[in-house]
Amino acid sequence: MIERMEEHRFQSCWQTVKPPEFPRLNGDCNADAVIVGGGLCGLLCAYELLRKGVRDIVILEAGKILNGTTAGTTGKITSQHGLIYAALEKGMGTKAAWQYAKANEEAVSRFVQIVRTESIDCDFVPCDAYLYACTPEGAQRVKEEAEAARRLSIEASFTERCEELPFPTLGAVRFSGQAKFHPMKFACRLAEILRDRGVKIYENTPAVALDDNRILTGTGHVYGKSVLLCSHYPFTNLKGFYFARIVQNRSYLAALRGAPELAGMYLDCEDAGLSFRSARVDGEDLLLLGWGAHKTGHETDVSHFEKLEEEAKKLYPASSVACRWSAQDCETNDGIPLIGRYRQFGDRVYLATGFRKWGMTGSMAAANLLSDLIVSGKSEVADVFSPKRVDLGMQAGKFFREAADTAENFLRGYTEIPKGGVAELKDGEGGIVEFDGAKIGAYRDEDGNLHGVKPFCTHMRCPLRWNPEEHTWDCPCHGSRFDADGNVLGNPAFLPLEKRGPD
Repeated sequence: MIERMEEHRFQSCWQTVKPPEFPRLNGDCNADAVIVGGGLCGLLCAYELLRKGVRDIVILEAGKILNGTTAGTTGKITSQHGLIYAALEKGMGTKAAWQYAKANEEAVSRFVQIVRTESIDCDFVPCDAYLYACTPEGAQRVKEEAEAARRLSIEASFTERCEELPFPTLGAVRFSGQAKFHPMKFACRLAEILRDRGVKIYENTPAVALDDNRILTGTGHVYGKSVLLCSHYPFTNLKGFYFARIVQNRSYLAALRGAPELAGMYLDCEDAGLSFRSARVDGEDLLLLGWGAHKTGHETDVSHFEKLEEEAKKLYPASSVACRWSAQDCETNDGIPLIGRYRQFGDRVYLATGFRKWGMTGSMAAANLLSDLIVSGKSEVADVFSPKRVDLGMQAGKFFREAADTAENFLRGYTEIPKGGVAELKDGEGGIVEFDGAKIGAYRDEDGNLHGVKPFCTHMRCPLRWNPEEHTWDCPCHGSRFDADGNVLGNPAFLPLEKRGPD
């Protein structure tokens, strides 16, 4: 059973399933393929490489496998990724839109094949996915999306109503033949399969540098004939200016008890809308309600969980919150993942990142594409995902907006006036304060203990902001996150914050 929310303030409903444990790397080694990142993407890449004949594979994970984005997903397996296909046709042409559709449709089918072939018990349920609209303008957009999807051979249709939702809608595009599952049951079993088939998996082994196909860690070097960077946000991102091409966004979810079961999966066509899907977890019927989309380190004065729970109570008055959590997703400037060769490191280093909120099919598409490139040197869907692509019509506007936002956050952080002295912090309160004539980041916990850090991200020195909901230091520039003691919670940073304040 899912434990009460008070016992784990921000734990997803999937995390009652625990991954297998693996040792830390101790010494140097060589491999045909080295994969950085032990989330679902890294595991799927290893699985597909094995299937296509690559035998000597090493996976390096900085912490514990499957402890990041994979554990926070909604577990939707779908090629319906918001209003993407009409925009792709218009912005990049029919060929690019067809490649994107083909890659993600095949990803959905590949999940079905793996679940059946490996007999994985992961609560896999085929279902339809709906992208709904609540305004006349939105209804017109989803109708155009349905037409674009059909032109790309996706089984899609427009419907005027979504009968299962607790409010009226004006239209939706329905994708048939999609699915939902328990992502941790699937991924944990996949990790066991890989281990049993000879893949070497190392935990607590952070990659800190890449030099000529050689991964440097604190406990050894690993040379790979091919290197795959699948660590959510690439740990090496200065070459190629990937730090300027990827934005990290946060969203919020709650698992509700006592809400009606929904047969389909639902998502608002507007970025700030609601997401719905039912799930049976540990013997309980839950409704997963998702909401919110904002850049990491922004909106720190908003109580996102409180707003989500207010919405849940309004829509489902008889429901209660079983657990709640947040998710962090990487998004590129044009909304299309970066999957392919990392050209700045030669032709044998590969990249997979920027899945937006679609990490299930995005991870599978990456595994299929990268394994094809490594084994055969080509893929018929490679162009649309290529990290070297340049399409100013799709990318330029957001690139310059994000560059301006980063500059503003640097200026604001370095000129910010402390809110007072460290002694003025109340229990449970954190922020930028003064200590011994200098600014520090401090948090006084519920027991009155003080936690002080130097509040500048170790990635590119961007000033950090205190997140009062989750008691973390978040980077508003590139999305790194740290706990109150400065330990890294999310990359691209991999070094902890310096300690500051009274001993």
